[in-house]
Amino acid sequence: MARVSSLPTNPLIEHMVTESDALGYVNQCWWVSVILLASYAWAIQGGMPIAGLMLVVILALPRWIISVHELLHIYDPAQLNRLICLLGSSPIPLSPLTLGYSEIRAIHLAHHRTPATDADPDIYHIRGSGWWVFLNAMTTHEQDTIRWILTHGLSLSLAIELMIKWVLLGTLAWFGGTTFLWFWFTLRWVYGVSDFIFFRCVHHQNGEYGNFALSLPPVVIHLGEWVFGKTVVHATLNHDLHHQYPGLAAHSLSLAREQQVRCEAD
Repeated sequence: MARVSSLPTNPLIEHMVTESDALGYVNQCWWVSVILLASYAWAIQGGMPIAGLMLVVILALPRWIISVHELLHIYDPAQLNRLICLLGSSPIPLSPLTLGYSEIRAIHLAHHRTPATDADPDIYHIRGSGWWVFLNAMTTHEQDTIRWILTHGLSLSLAIELMIKWVLLGTLAWFGGTTFLWFWFTLRWVYGVSDFIFFRCVHHQNGEYGNFALSLPPVVIHLGEWVFGKTVVHATLNHDLHHQYPGLAAHSLSLAREQQVRCEAD
């Protein structure tokens, strides 16, 4: 059974993440990797227009992001595949300065302990004016890496991982040329927008900071599920419940909320 971290006593036990869910997240990471790399190679060969490659990134990358986010609450680095641990935020390094799964997990669990407070390591892309937070969301990889090294130092393992990412990015750029610039540009923007929504929008509402749910029209929710998948949509809409019970499966959060409301009404 998957091991879930930082889980409070949970009355919504039937909606807990399972080993099957965890394996599904890992498999989705593999599929996203294959799809992105295959599409990039095809675009380099002229078989796919740049617009098509950008669309693939928009559809695929959020699925990697949410899968890794869910895995952070299930597996420690020793339990997860080394390649996913190396890549962390994205199957394609979004920057030469990008942390791996181990560091990302430490930061994220600290965020859960003190969300949207001064002690939250993610506060710099939650608090402040909208444009300033958006700029920070677009540069989280570089900022997180620099902040981590300043706080914890540069370990040998992290130095090796950063060198590998330099090589990966350089190789992709060498083969792709201009196509790589569009590919990388889209990856960065998709991640930045996702980060802004997943941190700013769910931790700041009406001038207050905390953990909040989002409310969207049903038609937008259904469209989002179809385009980005149920896990992405419901982890965002029910982010307050995710913080309350991080061991709940993201795709079941809306059902868990309905059950919670019924329990509170009884």
